[in-house]
This record gives sequence, C-alpha cells and structure tokens, in this order.
Amino acid sequence: MMNYELYGSKTSPFVRRIRILLENIPYDFKEMNIFEGQDAIDLNKLNPINQIPVLLDGDKKIWDSRQIFNYLNALHRFQNMDWEDENNLTAIDGAMNAGVTLLMLKRSGININEPYLFITRQRERIDSVLDFLSPYFKNQALKEWNFHTISLYCFLDWAIFREIISLEHRPECVAFLEQYKNKKIIELTQIPKV
Repeated sequence: MMNYELYGSKTSPFVRRIRILLENIPYDFKEMNIFEGQDAIDLNKLNPINQIPVLLDGDKKIWDSRQIFNYLNALHRFQNMDWEDENNLTAIDGAMNAGVTLLMLKRSGININEPYLFITRQRERIDSVLDFLSPYFKNQALKEWNFHTISLYCFLDWAIFREIISLEHRPECVAFLEQYKNKKIIELTQIPKV
C-alpha cells in the first residue's frame, strides 16, 4: 500500500487538521514555504488555486483541506456527516478563512485594528461563528474527537498564536482548548514557535 503525500506548512491550521486526521494512517509530510523560492513554484504546479494543503494519493491530487477530508472520509470512514455537520464545518471553515485573511493583511503591512469595512467584516465573521458554536461547547457535540473538534481546535490555537483573536471573554473556548491540549497528536503537530 502506498502512503499518502501531504504538502503543506507546519503553521497552517488547514494543514494541521489533516495531519491530525491522519494520526493513525501512514503518510509522508512534505513541508513547504509557500511564499518564496522553489516551494512557491512547486505549489503552483501542484495546485492551480495556489494554496495548501495538497494531498497526493498515487496519481490523484486533492486540493483544499475540506475536499481532502471528504476524500479520506470516503475511504476510511472517520465519521458520518449529516447536513447539520456540514453546516457546522462550513462555519468553522469560514472563521478559519477570515482569520487567514486577517493574517495576510497584517503581513502586508495593513493595520488590522483599523475599522475598515473589509477588516471589520472578517472580525464579525469570526465572532459570529464562535457565537453560533457557543451552545455546542456545552453539549456532547464538541466532546467527541472528530474532524469538527479537530478543525475548531486548530483554528482557535492558531488564531491565538497569530494574535488574531482573544478568548478573554470566551471561557467556553478556553475550556475547549484545555480539554484537548495534552493529546499526543496535538503536541506532535504543535505550531513551531520560531
């Protein structure tokens, strides 16, 4: 059986959630610096939308972490998904996309604390998702370790690390992170601090 090849960076929450999903499945991780040099050129050849992660399974190339999850879930049956699950995952993905957008603006020299419409919209999107998920923190839905909890953990951990959000007024999010922070796979996929 051939191993999967996963292309991405150790800092991306989208890549990290696939690395965690593959905890018990053999794969080769190809770390890339997608912003410069040969890796940026290679990424463009791997994926026309020029984003990570990319999964290779033999001659198949799967782009986008959500599609990678769908592909792997069809093969390995990680979890059953209904429409509510899909909507919740779309909400988490929306928060992650908004967070990455804010980081890219920050790295482009734009002050993300200014009340520009586009920036405000991204922040509102993140807050709206966390407000929407608030009831889920209190019931069993986020107590099971699956792609939803993995995705939410990766987003929150990354957004704090990148100083995109503060959880000062969100104790349910802090408790959620505390619940899973000592899992071995969380430690193995930790965001590099340098």
